[in-house]
Amino acid sequence: MGGPGVTAVAWSIDGTTFSYRSPLGSGVPLGGYVVVTAPQGALLGQVLSQRSLEEAGRRLVTGTGRLLDAPPGLIAFEEVALSAAPDRLVAERLGRRGATLELGTLRGAPEVTARLEAKGFNRHTFLCGQSGSGKTYSLGRLLEELVLRTRLPLLVLDPNGDHVHLGQTRTGVDQAVAAAYAEAARGVQVLGAEPRDGVAPLRIRLKELGAAAVAALLQLDPIADREEYNALLHALRSAPAAGFESVEAATEAFRISGDEVLEQIRMRMENLGVDPMAAWAKRSARSVAEVWEQDRPRAVIADTSGFEERRERIAVSVAVLEHLWANRQQRRPLLLVVDEAHDVCPAEPADPLQRLAVDQFTRIAGEGRKYGIHLLLASQRPDKLPENVLSQCDNLLLMRVNSAGDRAALASMFGFVPPELVELSGTFGLGESLLAGRVSPDPQLARTGARLTPEGGADIPTDWAT
Repeated sequence: MGGPGVTAVAWSIDGTTFSYRSPLGSGVPLGGYVVVTAPQGALLGQVLSQRSLEEAGRRLVTGTGRLLDAPPGLIAFEEVALSAAPDRLVAERLGRRGATLELGTLRGAPEVTARLEAKGFNRHTFLCGQSGSGKTYSLGRLLEELVLRTRLPLLVLDPNGDHVHLGQTRTGVDQAVAAAYAEAARGVQVLGAEPRDGVAPLRIRLKELGAAAVAALLQLDPIADREEYNALLHALRSAPAAGFESVEAATEAFRISGDEVLEQIRMRMENLGVDPMAAWAKRSARSVAEVWEQDRPRAVIADTSGFEERRERIAVSVAVLEHLWANRQQRRPLLLVVDEAHDVCPAEPADPLQRLAVDQFTRIAGEGRKYGIHLLLASQRPDKLPENVLSQCDNLLLMRVNSAGDRAALASMFGFVPPELVELSGTFGLGESLLAGRVSPDPQLARTGARLTPEGGADIPTDWAT
């Protein structure tokens, strides 16, 4: 084999997978599609592993793959011809019914559209890519497609204000596409820490946090501070309207109660600076949970970037998670998108409030899907998130990951993805990705296409370099 006149050949021992051998430069890349001329007819296959070898002094490529839509019968076959699949066949395969989300193009075939199956988002999804890989840009492109081509409500926790323009279209987009997107995005609402034109207040109510979260915010331990903790529980449970509408209402009730322990709790709130937090809803303002329930928006972008303190961002997340879980019996399908998820759901929580958020994410990851609560978590590294949350994800959208240890961890955790394709992520350029799982039954090596909407965040200009 090898050299002039050498052809690529494939064989199969089970009729569903194949092995192959080909000369260098035969156009059979890892993750690429091939046509195998089997006894059953010409079959489309995908190369899932690959290595080089030397045979009779010649350098060859060998590997394995999967036969796609092979007819029944499981017929094994000896060496038959193998060749790179034409773009037409690949496009037909990827354009199968249900693959309606157009993320960009294939990495090795710029004329073929990379597509995702919308129904695959009824499973949890992990989007991973290190800083500078194009992760946030690609997430925005995906959210655009979900808005444009599905009716799945989106609730986006946006810590950097990257997705605040999801309801707009950027200059230069085709007029017909822009008009279709504007119609689909009509119900997108943006909530922010600092209200401005087009941005409503992002607020939460004390009662929406739940007793455990309020205690965590006040740094009350159920054992070490058992007297204050217990008094707080009883005060919250006996409050009018199933809880205090505002911090002001709670502190006023504690002040006039005449109860010494409740007065200590009031002073604790003041000493810790809990009462002046910007995230609290005043009596006249609506909370994010109330906006979600009352307006039933197409999407809510909860921009937490304007909050000065990390505990405010976490408190907003806890209130959202608490609300979704408390109302899970509605079985209202939604996609909860959490960008920079390690900020609110870290592998190693730093305080009781963050630990409570992790517990909530863990519960939703394990049980939320049956109630229609689906997660899309984006982070730079897998080890930044709890393993028992990531292990529940059936979709992997993987961008460049330089760390060999991280790639090994991803390959181990996401066993449905061929390990050699995961390893390939170390070579990805800006905007390149591996798409796998329920959203992409055939793993795709893709390149993200142009956005329809403006980016909300951007790097600081590097004009200082010149």
